[in-house]
Amino acid sequence: MRKIGFIKCNDTTKEILPKTYKVNQIEKRRKMFCTLINQYLSKHSQFDLNKTDQFNYSLLEIFEQRIVGLFQFHRWRPESPQKVLKIYHKESLLFQQYFKQSKVHKMRYLSRGSLFDSEFQLLVGYEHPAAELIQLIFNGKEISMMLDLDALFTQTVYQRIKREKDKKVTLDAPYIHIDQKGVRTSIYPRWKKVDKSSMNLRKDDIEEGFEQLQNKEVDQCYLVYPKTDNFQKHITVMNQSKEKEIKMIPYSFTFCTRERKRCKK
Repeated sequence: MRKIGFIKCNDTTKEILPKTYKVNQIEKRRKMFCTLINQYLSKHSQFDLNKTDQFNYSLLEIFEQRIVGLFQFHRWRPESPQKVLKIYHKESLLFQQYFKQSKVHKMRYLSRGSLFDSEFQLLVGYEHPAAELIQLIFNGKEISMMLDLDALFTQTVYQRIKREKDKKVTLDAPYIHIDQKGVRTSIYPRWKKVDKSSMNLRKDDIEEGFEQLQNKEVDQCYLVYPKTDNFQKHITVMNQSKEKEIKMIPYSFTFCTRERKRCKK
């Protein structure tokens, strides 16, 4: 199981980022990571991928910038007093714990005068969008985030499948199933390298695909892998009897690095 994310050690942050076809630069790889993470996050917690400057910073800094941005500091200005709209009482200790260890000035300011609770335990049912991000990178005591790349990849493929009126798309991890016009398609995303010259490395995946077809669980099966320089076109694999086939599909992440077009004035 391959993990990606970051580990904080003293004053340094070690990043482990995905790399694929035309996504090689560190800034693009961070954007790709945030694109994957967005598939898990609620709408109000997601990263704005159009803010390209943020990807010049480490993943931890990107998260902290987003967390701070979810707090309305302008409401505290005495020259423009605002009434409090909602108090998140349940989240208060979570925020205090996280802010206390942060080096971000605004977070340290919010936590001053309060004590760090070494026995603090994370709860469930938080509502504030910042809590969703904090729980990804903070376990109550330490800062780190290592996530299963296969699960992120599967979730991304699932979310980006085009929905149609007569198409039913279900996530039955580790598979994605599409039912349309009486045909069931199994999609099996895996973050592994594919090279036509060394297909034996993907032998287990291929056998599992044929097993699904043999048991008549599905009508067709696609094995989906990240696109690479050596894997840019789909590969059709036949079984020994030449009666059934599965396809190995390259999945491109160039949409992660695509710049937003601006209208000319």
